[in-house]
Amino acid sequence: NDRTYAQTGALALFLRHNTNWTRTENTDSHYRYQYLWSGLNMGVNLGLWQVRHQSNLRYANSNQSGSAWRYNSVRTWVQRPVASINSILSLGDSYTDSSLFGSLSFNGVKLVTDERMRPQGKRGYAPEVRGVAASSAHVVVKQLGKVIYETNVPPGPFYIDDLYNTRYQGDLEVEVIEASGKTSRFTVPYSSVPDSVRPGNWHYSLAFGRVRQYYDIENRFFEGTFQHGVNNTITLNLGSRIAQRYQAWLAGGVWATGMGAFGLNATWSNARAEHNDRQQGWRAELSYSKTFTTGTNLVLAAYRYSTNGFRDLQDVLGVRREAKTGIDYYSDTLHQRNRLSATVSQPLGRLGTLNLSASTADYYNNQSRITQLQMGYSNQWRNISYGVNIARQRTTWDYDRFYHSVNEPLDVSSRQKYTETTMSFNVSIPLDWGENRTSVAMNYNQSSQSRSSTVSMTGSSGENSDLSWSVYGGYERYRNSNSDSSAPTTFGGNLQQNTRFGALRANYDQGDNYRQEGLGASGTLVLHPGGLTAGPYTSDTFALIHADGAQGAIVQNGQGAVVDRFGYAILPSLSPYRVNNVTLDTRKMRSDAELTGGSQQIVPYAGAIARVNFATISGKAVLISVKMPDGGIPPMGADVFNGEGTNIGMVGQSGQIYARIAHPSGSLLVRWGTGANQRCRVAYQLDLHTKEPFLYLNKICEKE
Repeated sequence: NDRTYAQTGALALFLRHNTNWTRTENTDSHYRYQYLWSGLNMGVNLGLWQVRHQSNLRYANSNQSGSAWRYNSVRTWVQRPVASINSILSLGDSYTDSSLFGSLSFNGVKLVTDERMRPQGKRGYAPEVRGVAASSAHVVVKQLGKVIYETNVPPGPFYIDDLYNTRYQGDLEVEVIEASGKTSRFTVPYSSVPDSVRPGNWHYSLAFGRVRQYYDIENRFFEGTFQHGVNNTITLNLGSRIAQRYQAWLAGGVWATGMGAFGLNATWSNARAEHNDRQQGWRAELSYSKTFTTGTNLVLAAYRYSTNGFRDLQDVLGVRREAKTGIDYYSDTLHQRNRLSATVSQPLGRLGTLNLSASTADYYNNQSRITQLQMGYSNQWRNISYGVNIARQRTTWDYDRFYHSVNEPLDVSSRQKYTETTMSFNVSIPLDWGENRTSVAMNYNQSSQSRSSTVSMTGSSGENSDLSWSVYGGYERYRNSNSDSSAPTTFGGNLQQNTRFGALRANYDQGDNYRQEGLGASGTLVLHPGGLTAGPYTSDTFALIHADGAQGAIVQNGQGAVVDRFGYAILPSLSPYRVNNVTLDTRKMRSDAELTGGSQQIVPYAGAIARVNFATISGKAVLISVKMPDGGIPPMGADVFNGEGTNIGMVGQSGQIYARIAHPSGSLLVRWGTGANQRCRVAYQLDLHTKEPFLYLNKICEKE
């Protein structure tokens, strides 16, 4: 398990920012508007304890309403991995686990299973494979005709429980190839839904605190959920959510069969809601998933509120706050009766892929109904990709439903109806311009209200695609007018350059009556015992590299990161609890130094700022051909030491020594034993200011 070797990382403080500035001008009304937005993420790591703060800074200015600054604190929390129980502890602003009850934003304490801590072969859902081998055998596991696992087993029962969770579903075909060459085959069903848990694994979540945004009413709550994979067939789910005058209890699970995976969760709630009336009810949630041998993937999820008294906690708090303060409350789930969604994906081989999806939701007392249908087709001819998408949405919406219980008389005067059909077509053509990666794309969109078309070109250049750009032009015509002004043209473009300090962006857009220009930047600042280091925008887990003397070395996969003049650089993203290779490209490194190793491996905790140290040797690169006074050469493999007694190399073939020498004059000790006659000394004088990358010397190694 890679987690065993996980490192807590460095003591450091960081600031991530994503900043954008735009200036917009309406050329008809001469209205001018400037807007600056900076998303900020700050944190400090103290061992395994990690303090985090998320916020944003905004500035708006117009020639009509003046200017204003605003700072908004989004959330603050402290987190700590608890590796002994594969969990993470959070204190402060957080979100509940969304798997069973749905997510709530709250302030309090949360302890939840962190799947990332498990070995790769134990993460996500995959069935166990059990069989019997008559002799020493080779076992091959296939899915949809592709080999996903191979192993050798001894005679007798065998057991495979570390299959990787695959992106695809489909039954597993297991081949047992005996030593005699005889082959036996059997099938293991493999279908899962989001609630499926690998056999033997468990997943839990505990949360206690106050629901955010509802501080003007009693908002304390407790939530606990537990999921356990019993075997290949059964997963069990249990949960509870409790607050003042509210309780919800959930029980259910998953049943995986050869016909697919069926998930069923039943939730009962009891609450004081609208008008402080008691509401009790049930919600049943059914899900189904199956991948057929034809490659067809069917995912069906149906949510049915079996009685009109069911209430979700957030809806209860919303209507209570509305009753107390008058603050309007809007929700997609309040008074919802049925919700049904289904998706079908069908690969057609060389003919492409067909996707279908549909969803509908209705509410008690015929208050509202939303129905959506969508069909998409995509394919590729040679290097040209193209696709078609058709969608239809029909909505009947009653905004007053938020203010009434489901039993109150229906007033249809506030009901609104909306129907929309849209169609889009897109094609993308790559252009072969040598090392520059460029493509041209065309998009056409049509609805009942308008139609539009856009042609764009995108590309990137540089060894690591550090420079990217795009330009576009298009038009949009509205059906309610035939005038030329109803088909305004637009054009624009954007540019992004990844640098050692982060990404820099610029964009320009113009239409018939407006123009807009913008600038942007994103990056990370890290304050650590060695100083302040700037680099690209980072993920939650990243590396601080220290390679003293390696100035100019490029961080591979570093989004433009380079070792700075102080010997530090930032690798912006690492995978927690996994082996990560950290590599420096030395081709642009200063010529008077070299790394003793160009790559290292690191296994970080989630949220860690992993410290990665590279050792360097400084000095002028020198190749010395050495001979003894009698014309012989020192033995190959003899050690070479500088004046400080540091081993800087060894004697190679034909008496050649490669070393880096930091001083303009001195001597090197060559030693191949402990005896007085098993050593000699090479005196040298160098011009360290020469621009030549290597110096070549012929020297005599004098006996001491």
